[in-house]
Amino acid sequence: MRRNGHIAVVVIGLLTGTVSAHPQGESPSEQILPPPPTYKANGVTVDEQIGARIPLDAAFRTSDGQRVTLGELVHGELPTILTFNYSDCPMLCSLQLNGLSSALPKIAEPVTMPGRGDDPVAFKTGQQLRIITIDLEPNEPLDKLTKMKERYIGKLPEAQRAAARKGWTFLAAATPGDGAAIRRVAESVGFKYVYVEDRAEWAHPAALIFLSTTGVVTRYVYGIEFDPQVMRDSIVKAGLAEPATAVGFMNRCYHFDPDANSHTRAGVLALRLGAVGFLVLLVGGLGFVHTRRRRRVPGES
Repeated sequence: MRRNGHIAVVVIGLLTGTVSAHPQGESPSEQILPPPPTYKANGVTVDEQIGARIPLDAAFRTSDGQRVTLGELVHGELPTILTFNYSDCPMLCSLQLNGLSSALPKIAEPVTMPGRGDDPVAFKTGQQLRIITIDLEPNEPLDKLTKMKERYIGKLPEAQRAAARKGWTFLAAATPGDGAAIRRVAESVGFKYVYVEDRAEWAHPAALIFLSTTGVVTRYVYGIEFDPQVMRDSIVKAGLAEPATAVGFMNRCYHFDPDANSHTRAGVLALRLGAVGFLVLLVGGLGFVHTRRRRRVPGES
């Protein structure tokens, strides 16, 4: 995707051995390459913190302006899925949340799970699980946060939306412009992100972070599409506070501006000068050959 002269790419890194390093028979040359060393957000990743507890006293505002702490949300018997996103994210947030919204109706359908008895189980947002989305942008207006919430809840079947509105909470900074609580929660789960000033965007990975009923990290699920069976298994393990191995690919949003640094500009200039020099030599050589041919004596070999 090209935006304003920049190239936007989702960079993907393999995190589990359950997926081939070269999916669908692609050769290494066909894979998406990592960012160049000059990329300002190479540290954007996830340092998994299985067993860590999120700070339950961290305070935020909900999309309707209510002040809450994470402890007030993460309580009772429901496990939680934690995500970090923001409304103006150019690509990755929408891909991740679209994937989550697509998976939620599937896991809401009753199925029999191996090792869980013969009774079908269903996982409906607001009834068997909750979701918390923390907005990375500390200056995010609440009206934009509300629109983001409604955008993804609106993708759910109508019969599931009322419960999802109660069970999927979108959080903004308690004080506009103060991102301390956002960063504190992110650090507790190893989620690394950075603000790219020249893009006015947040560079960040995409991860579903599963939490137990006491706010303890039990699993990381990466990617932009989520297998329903993986989701069900992750919810069950979170409800039982059982740690589980991470699943999926890590995705992060990467924007490369070919004019972003002096080294690149110098390289482009050198290529341009080299091309001009080659053309000059080529034209000069052709002119010399043409002149010699015109000066040949008739009959000269």
